[in-house]
Formats: sequence, structure tokens, C-alpha cells
Amino acid sequence: MIIDDRAALIGSANINDRSLLGSRDSEIGVLIEDKEFVDSWKGGNPWKAGKFALSLRLSLWSEHLGLHRGEINQIIDPIIDSSYKDIWVGTAKMNTTIYQDVFSCVPSDLIHPRLALRQSIAYWKERLGHTTIDLGIAPTKLDSYHNGEVKQVDPMERLKSVRGHLVSFPLDFMCKEDLRPAFNESE
Repeated sequence: MIIDDRAALIGSANINDRSLLGSRDSEIGVLIEDKEFVDSWKGGNPWKAGKFALSLRLSLWSEHLGLHRGEINQIIDPIIDSSYKDIWVGTAKMNTTIYQDVFSCVPSDLIHPRLALRQSIAYWKERLGHTTIDLGIAPTKLDSYHNGEVKQVDPMERLKSVRGHLVSFPLDFMCKEDLRPAFNESE
């Protein structure tokens, strides 16, 4: 975790009281607080960021977003709209759309009721000729609609447009279903 581009908490996500007892497999975590600061930006205002924490965030964001060296200045301020909404969220949405088009990913924000899930799986099984629910296989050609016409697109060409490896988490998947566990009352 990187905090305000000034500190970095690095370690296992599994830190809990059991892993810190010393008698089991132990986890480790370290807090790195910068003592050396550099000029940066935060919320559109000048900001003194920690040299290490800032470089770590810029490196990670560049990797996730698939940015080139000359594009890093676009993400120097992590909380302004042009960085977060336009670049971070925009890249995630674009990559998600590409993967959805090519692989028909499940879970997906396009699937709201359980019936839509069943229909999607049945459609892709029939289209790809598979009898399992492993739908991580792309068709040999994709249907693309442009100006009212259908044309065939090579999925490998479509995948070349993916930048980095950031995708959106499917928050709306099965949103029209009550997914709470059912408890049967005995009386």
C-alpha cells in the first residue's frame, strides 16, 4: 500500500494474529517512510512526495497502465480526474471491453440475472463447440459492427489494443439476483 506518495507498507496480505504468534508460518510487513522528498502534485496542488514512495507508485501505475517513459508525467498527480478517471478508469474499461469481446469473460458486468449467465454460457458453448464451461477460449474470428455492417475481426489483432493489464472489477455481475445464503427455518 502506498500512502500519500510518502510511505509504503509492503508485506503479505495475510497478516493476522495467528501468523504473528511465531509458532506458525509467519508473515512479514514493513513500513517504509521516506526521509527524502521531491516536488510533486496532489489534487492539483504542489506537494512534497517521498522519493521512494512516489517512484514505486509511478513504476507500478506505469506497469498496470502499459505506459511508456514519456507518458509517466500524465500520472504524476494520482487524484485529479485526468489521471484517475481518464487514464486509470479509462484504461481499465477499454481493456475489460477488449477481453469481454474476445473471451466473453465470466464474471462480467454485462450479466445481471442468472438467466443471462445461462444464456451466455450456452451461446458460447454452441459457438465455440465446447462442452465444458471453460470459456477462456477465443473464437477464430470476432463479429464487429461498423456503420451497420458486420465484419470479421481477428481476435489477436483486437488483443493488441490492450494496454498494461488493468481491468475493471465486475461490480454489477449478477446484480439482479439475491445472492444471500438461504437459511431454512425448522419452525
